Amino acid sequence: MKTAATKKQVEVSSALAAQELAVRRQKSSMGLWPRNIRLYSGLILFTFATTHLINHALGLVSVEVMETMQRYRFLVWRSLPGTIVLSGALVLHIYFVLIKFVRRRSWKMSSSEFLQLTFGLIIPALLLPHILATRGSHELFGFVDSYSNVLPAMWSNASLKQTALVFLVWIHGCIGIHLWLRLKPWYSRCTDFLYAFAIILPVLAIAGFSVAGRQELPVNLEENSMSAEERRIMALSRDSATWISLLVIGGVLGYRGYRTISDRLGPTVKVHYVDGSSVTSLIGPTLLDISRINGIPHASVCGGRARCSTCRVRIIEGLDDLPEVGDAESRVLNRVHAGANIRLACQLIPTSDIKVATLMPAQNIRASDSAAQDKYHWGIDQPVTVLFADIRGFTALSEAKLPYDVVFVLNQYLGKMATAISDSGGYVDKFIGDGIMAIFGMEYSHQQGARDALRAAKAMSDTLISLNNSLANDLGEPLDIGIGIHTGPAILGRIGVAEVSGATQRITALGDTVNTASRLESSCKALNSQLIVSSATAEASGLTISGGRTELIAVKGREEKVAIHAFTEIPDMIMAETESVARR
Repeated sequence: MKTAATKKQVEVSSALAAQELAVRRQKSSMGLWPRNIRLYSGLILFTFATTHLINHALGLVSVEVMETMQRYRFLVWRSLPGTIVLSGALVLHIYFVLIKFVRRRSWKMSSSEFLQLTFGLIIPALLLPHILATRGSHELFGFVDSYSNVLPAMWSNASLKQTALVFLVWIHGCIGIHLWLRLKPWYSRCTDFLYAFAIILPVLAIAGFSVAGRQELPVNLEENSMSAEERRIMALSRDSATWISLLVIGGVLGYRGYRTISDRLGPTVKVHYVDGSSVTSLIGPTLLDISRINGIPHASVCGGRARCSTCRVRIIEGLDDLPEVGDAESRVLNRVHAGANIRLACQLIPTSDIKVATLMPAQNIRASDSAAQDKYHWGIDQPVTVLFADIRGFTALSEAKLPYDVVFVLNQYLGKMATAISDSGGYVDKFIGDGIMAIFGMEYSHQQGARDALRAAKAMSDTLISLNNSLANDLGEPLDIGIGIHTGPAILGRIGVAEVSGATQRITALGDTVNTASRLESSCKALNSQLIVSSATAEASGLTISGGRTELIAVKGREEKVAIHAFTEIPDMIMAETESVARR
């Protein structure tokens, strides 16, 4: 016969199983597509808001110019397709934002996320009456909602409300755009322009609205196409829309409060961290939320949106009892080639006791911190061209000279070679004794990077000749080099120990592409070549390369052989545009 304790364990296990099933259903219903709907509907609404503010800004010129611009806008947004897209985007965006708000488990967030959430709740109460006063009156009573008719009423009765609505909508949209784009590799290069645009446009819009409103004040406010009864109906509709919006918001807040209280009465799980700390949490919040709620430092650059992998953890104990990986989590984990015991804390909802180890630095990292870091701080994956160069026979040369002479020659060589690489568009990753590693194509196309690497090899050859001439009295025999170049995907990031000053300032590349380039450089001696270029680099460059020999060679660490172009001397390499490229 089962004891009371055993029965209780069975009941708890059943509750956990039921909760886990509910969690999986929730993950299935709230996978990638709701997030994408929020994003794309938000982009549609932001586009509409942008054109609307540009229209307002034209009031600095004249009301006539505003009217002209508005007619073109109406051709798009008031057409049947435009109406369906715009109204659908508005309804879906509000719905999924409210759903996300209701299901949120933690209120610890960055200031930008707090503003976006707060403004998102306030906007409908101001926006819906405005829509009824313009588009609604036009559709219901044939009111011509031109600037000439609308501006006088707004300027005299709703100027502050209109100004507040502009700023709320614009700030809400800009924060959303920023949170979406901040992990994109190109975003950091455009932030100055985008910030300037984000500040200037609403200021110009309010200024245009003010100037145009003052121009139209003398107009008789009664001169419009609506009767007194129609105006009464519209006023009642606007008030009703405001109250309905407030009631919906109040209902959402009330339901969220109810869920908070009910969650406190549900089953719990215990999370153990490898640093020895342990916390107990109700089933429901994600692992990231559990860390935040309990003050456990946990990295999360994207704010828990499954757009980065900085919150990932290694599951030490309890892996088999966890819910399955969802679509959003699987996409990120596959991109970083994570092992089976790696999970995203922002997507993982623990349903049983677990022990985890965070993989990113255990610091209080907020989502807003990513704006202060460049894209290499967290690492990116992109195609690049890697060049390795090494002095042939330098060991024998150094043994025959005094230390001062060795350092002098090496500094002359490395300094001039680094200049040749930089002038060719490359980035000097590191010096390895008498060797150099450089990366090309970090900030532009991998085709341009491959071409720059080939040009750098030519420049290094010219530099070597000049260096041998200038150091002829210091060298027993001329210096010779071997260069290996390969193109492919690599992980670029700032690698080092954060506590050591300056250790994380240099960017480095990691991965098979780097290893292959290094092996090609090592093969120069065996192949009696100064330069070995992989066929991958040749193809990426879009150039026809001739003057050397082509062959397949075995490279240590790779099962398949690598197709290469080998050149006994670097000046033998001839580069020409391919016919297809030349025609373009």
